[in-house]
Amino acid sequence: MAYASAVSGANYGPYARTDSANGAAVYARGFRVIDLGVDVPVERFVTAVREHRPDILALSALLTTTAFNQGEVIRALEAAGLRSGIKVIVGDELVTPRFAAEMGADGYAPTAREAVELAWRLIHG
Repeated sequence: MAYASAVSGANYGPYARTDSANGAAVYARGFRVIDLGVDVPVERFVTAVREHRPDILALSALLTTTAFNQGEVIRALEAAGLRSGIKVIVGDELVTPRFAAEMGADGYAPTAREAVELAWRLIHG
């Protein structure tokens, strides 16, 4: 039985990718995972959040350009009136806790294991 749901994906941009370990780790913790894959445009994240109403949106980025696109996703959720109903976590090698806070994310995790624990804490306190 799933405890909560999560949409995950890597932002669009050159060489965007997501680590399947992230989705697998969250799934193993009991989350229902909707994996959007790689090179995901902002609008697709918004559509997925509107359609699936997940508890968590996990954004991955390995390049500076894709890291900046994480903030675009958060702003698009705000513009669509969907931001208040979801926790957004960001991470990967180029994102820092400070950068995550500046873009308006609810949390930052540098690894898949830490992302799972962060998602759990955000949902269950």
